[in-house]
Amino acid sequence: MLCLPLRAEAASSSEAPTRAPHAILMDADTGAILLQRDADTLVPPASMSKLMTLAVAFKAIKAGQLKLDDEFLMSEHAWRTGGAPSGTSAMFVPVNTKATLEELIKGITVQSGNDAAIAIAEGMAGSEAAFAKLMTGEARRIGLPKSTFRNPTGLYDPGHLMTVRELALLARYIIHEYPQQYAYFGLREFPYRKHKFFNRNPLLSLAIGVDGLKTGYVKESGYGMVASAKQENRRLIAVVAGLPSAAERKDETARLLEWGFKSFSEFTLFDAGEVVGEARVWGGERFYVPLTGAAGPVTVLLPRATANQRLRAEIRY
Repeated sequence: MLCLPLRAEAASSSEAPTRAPHAILMDADTGAILLQRDADTLVPPASMSKLMTLAVAFKAIKAGQLKLDDEFLMSEHAWRTGGAPSGTSAMFVPVNTKATLEELIKGITVQSGNDAAIAIAEGMAGSEAAFAKLMTGEARRIGLPKSTFRNPTGLYDPGHLMTVRELALLARYIIHEYPQQYAYFGLREFPYRKHKFFNRNPLLSLAIGVDGLKTGYVKESGYGMVASAKQENRRLIAVVAGLPSAAERKDETARLLEWGFKSFSEFTLFDAGEVVGEARVWGGERFYVPLTGAAGPVTVLLPRATANQRLRAEIRY
């Protein structure tokens, strides 16, 4: 086995090109962190936590436990807590009527409907509290040790908390695990009954490759966003939280993504099959055997400034 422990240092908080109190920029393919600022502090994630609501639903769809045309009832509780009477972001499903799972998913990804999230939670688990336990359990299963959930909406609760790092990891998981469902995040609009909803993600209209994911706001934590963009063959994930306005949320997220695409490039360390060293062996026909690279090229994401610098790798076997 060949291990090459080589990496570039992520930008420090003092160099970070963002005013966001909590921020992270991640390479979606490798998980490499390009920038981080107070990324491990637990904060109220607001509607960004609906990514976990959807992840639970997507998992059930993939397992064949749910179908997109399954119907979910809009209970009086869901209607009052997250629907028209709530004064929060809503899909406006009439009380005691049914909507399909696909409609509810679009109601979340486009309109951030709290009523849609509660309807899915009640339909899958019987109650918000029971579904929140599923959310926390799924977080642990996919490797998010800190996140705790109390509801499917992100409406404020002191025990409903995530870090921007875990939001980025969750976004990356959804992108890789549920590519078909990920397309819902990029929908520009969603007509439903007499309504026509337009996606609340303001970055979708910018020419920087953004195709998801979620915005969020509660007064206790300010404005935040999880966004992913793809340019050529590279995809980045940016998360910001704690900003004072929707305008700054948009600007800071866009700035992070543009900085990441501009400042980092993929460099090839070794070509496919290239011999990178030799290993000493005993009891064989030869004293040394060649160590070769992987089936494909061995690449690493590094700051463009390192392009002309010598990189040192270490062979461990």
